[in-house]
Amino acid sequence: MLNIKEFEIALSPVLKKKQEASSIHALFNYQYSIGIGVSDKLHVFQEQPGAYQYKTTVTLPMQIREGTKAAFPIDELGDCCCIVTPSCLEESNFFATILHEFVHCYQSRTCEEDLKTKLRIYQRATGTQDYMWEINHPFPYESPDYLKLLQEITRYDFDEIMDAMSILSAKLEAYDYEYMIWQFWKEGFARYIENQVLRMNEIEENNSGKDLECPNRTSLYFVGDRIWRQLELWDTKLIDDIEKVFPILERQL
Repeated sequence: MLNIKEFEIALSPVLKKKQEASSIHALFNYQYSIGIGVSDKLHVFQEQPGAYQYKTTVTLPMQIREGTKAAFPIDELGDCCCIVTPSCLEESNFFATILHEFVHCYQSRTCEEDLKTKLRIYQRATGTQDYMWEINHPFPYESPDYLKLLQEITRYDFDEIMDAMSILSAKLEAYDYEYMIWQFWKEGFARYIENQVLRMNEIEENNSGKDLECPNRTSLYFVGDRIWRQLELWDTKLIDDIEKVFPILERQL
């Protein structure tokens, strides 16, 4: 088991990579906490000049499963926090995972809540106390029209993507369509930024989810990444104002 000092040493590469990534997006100009989860304890490290340093330990109301890579608000911090477990720090290129989660921290700080509360799927999940809806919603990944989008997304331009989504808006149930749009906006953007970080460091991109044989939730991340790439070509300014992207994606509703 790593001790606190070893955690600080393990996190030392992250700050430099984050500073380099500020050339990709202004979100990396802000500071984000990193929490290392062990059982129900979250050891929180905050950015200081030149390093991430231990700040506090928070006791959570649940156990953090080994291998967790996430970002969610921590009441004691009054902010969203990147959360990983010790084994994640042993992975090659783990810094890209942490920077991916920083994207979610940025979304949480800026516009995520305002966008989410307008969604019917979120309102339904809140009413039934389904706090894991973003993970567990039974999206119809085998839908022929969705599979066609997944198959063709790498060659579609922005207009072709919008046409495909228009077809999906008519074919999918309303909750499923909202879920798809939400994942394109939220996870697609994080994957899009993550892949830019990987390319900057001359590392192979994360293309998990492109498999047509057994599509799952990560396929939405893969498609979302490609949509954000086309959005950037369509209007570069949108990448710096992510709130404006959501109504563009949901305009088919």
